[in-house]
Amino acid sequence: MRRNLAGTLRVWSRVIKLNRCLPIALSAGFGFILQRPMPDAALGGVVAGVLLLACGCAGLNSVQEARMDRLYRRTCDRPVATGLVRRGHALALSATLVALGLGILFAGNPSRLPPLLGLAAVCLYNGLYTPLKQVSVFALVPGGLAGGLPPLIGWTAAGGGLADLRPWLLFALFFLWQIPHYCLILLRHRDDYRAVAQPSLIRLFSESLLKNITLVWVGALAVVAMTLALDRDLLQPGSRLTLAGMAVFLVLFLGQRLLRTQADDRLPLWLFNGVFFSALLVVALVQLLAAG
Repeated sequence: MRRNLAGTLRVWSRVIKLNRCLPIALSAGFGFILQRPMPDAALGGVVAGVLLLACGCAGLNSVQEARMDRLYRRTCDRPVATGLVRRGHALALSATLVALGLGILFAGNPSRLPPLLGLAAVCLYNGLYTPLKQVSVFALVPGGLAGGLPPLIGWTAAGGGLADLRPWLLFALFFLWQIPHYCLILLRHRDDYRAVAQPSLIRLFSESLLKNITLVWVGALAVVAMTLALDRDLLQPGSRLTLAGMAVFLVLFLGQRLLRTQADDRLPLWLFNGVFFSALLVVALVQLLAAG
């Protein structure tokens, strides 16, 4: 019975893409900590609310893209695509998770900004990005905007406002991270995406040009990270050093790695994500420790 339960939980965790939603929830916690570095119940509520919201959005995405998922080797074994989980069941759970996530953000904050930003993320991700990606590569724009909202949810839940440059730098940091992340996935699975007649940057540009585009976005990400690192009022010295080090490492490593004609693209993708989120974790811990 325990094995059956564990197997069921694993299947449903794939439907709601739990492993991808955890970093999203933590990015909301990151925004909260930068504004108010206090490990209290409000921080936990924001992380929990965004996690439920993100899982609900991911589950809706699994339903919306079930037909497309069957076309790619990378996604053809997803539970909704294979019929292991019924679309109606996935839809019901996903809608419930979205409602719970928005409810937590609404109930736990005197400001209405966090739930409104959460609702905007749902509209951008499931209302624009998911259907638009089947017809245009420009779906990356609303998808990136949705991915940049969680740290703003955390920032506003901690009492911060949006009439300030700093939360928008956080927004830009996560928006800019998503483009190289996506490009590195395309390079990693180049043959898979070239074989399917759907809009994709790997079908629109040559591999060498796509690598150069990736480097441009990584450079933009590094500029934003460096700009944040200059803020002495917001960040502790250790946090500023960590962000600066992350920026330099990503530019230098990905630059030399991607320009190799025979590069194995698994390592750049793994390190890009690992270094980015590890650096943010260090920054959050430094800020919390400094606040006592």
